[in-house]
Amino acid sequence: MSRKWRIAFVALIALTSILSCWSLAAAVESDNIFLRGAKLSRPVLNIAHAGASSLAPQNTLAAGRKALQVGADLWGIDVRLTKDGVFVLMHDKSLERTTNVEEVFPECFPWLVKNFTLVELMELDAGSWFIETDPFKQIKEGNVSIEDQQSYIGEKIPTLKEVLEFTQKNDWRIDIEVIPMDYLPREEIAGKLVSLIRQTKMEERVMVSSFDHDLLKAVKRFGPDIPIAPLVIFAPCDPAQYLEDLGADAYGPSPVGFTASLAAELGGLGYGVYIWIYNQANQLRHFAAIEGVRGIYTDFPQRLSPILDELFGPDED
Repeated sequence: MSRKWRIAFVALIALTSILSCWSLAAAVESDNIFLRGAKLSRPVLNIAHAGASSLAPQNTLAAGRKALQVGADLWGIDVRLTKDGVFVLMHDKSLERTTNVEEVFPECFPWLVKNFTLVELMELDAGSWFIETDPFKQIKEGNVSIEDQQSYIGEKIPTLKEVLEFTQKNDWRIDIEVIPMDYLPREEIAGKLVSLIRQTKMEERVMVSSFDHDLLKAVKRFGPDIPIAPLVIFAPCDPAQYLEDLGADAYGPSPVGFTASLAAELGGLGYGVYIWIYNQANQLRHFAAIEGVRGIYTDFPQRLSPILDELFGPDED
């Protein structure tokens, strides 16, 4: 190795060390509760999955309002980019399940989000499907009022900008799950996302998660102060080392990738362990009591709120 390359290598190692130390220090100085090492006012967060999606159509402002109303600490939403490069809330790659796209654009099968502009998406009804399908049987059980049902008719697909502004206005927090989009450069996606987070002044109220871990690395390059959380089905061979190498602040294991011992280990290292998705009251109570679990994603934040109050007392934050 030449002298020039040795100097460059040493400089890179030093920079990596500085950035690592800066990241840990930022958790102390920042109000962002998602950063590694940050403290919570009580141990476990109530995370409304796609909003209060048992009570309102998922990934809509209606679901966000309902989640806020029933006491969720934050909401986790899914985003994709439109054909003209706007982040919108949508989990599925196709619009078919949660909108009336087949009726409005019958010729555009298979109705992929990436093939529609924002203007076209604004023509769709993203709320009526919830009333028609009653996905969690909460309408049948009488837990969704007639007034609420009527208000969901014509609900629009929100842009991420609208959602971040709503979250900021309500002094709330959000986890943005970026759905993998292998048809776009990761740097483009990450740069656009970090720019939007800064534009809406949400740096201290946001976490970015994804199954695309290379995308998360790109997010960290554009915004070292923005917490990232890799989502996984199966745990990596050495999760702690994996998170360290990724520069992650948190970890989002599936039910098959979660163990209580791993949660305790990672929690002890300052990582937030956010588990998904649990809806039954006995599940929520069980996992909320496990050391190291920092947050639970649920379609029923209205069930988790009283359980957390009972276990840890009311949240005074």
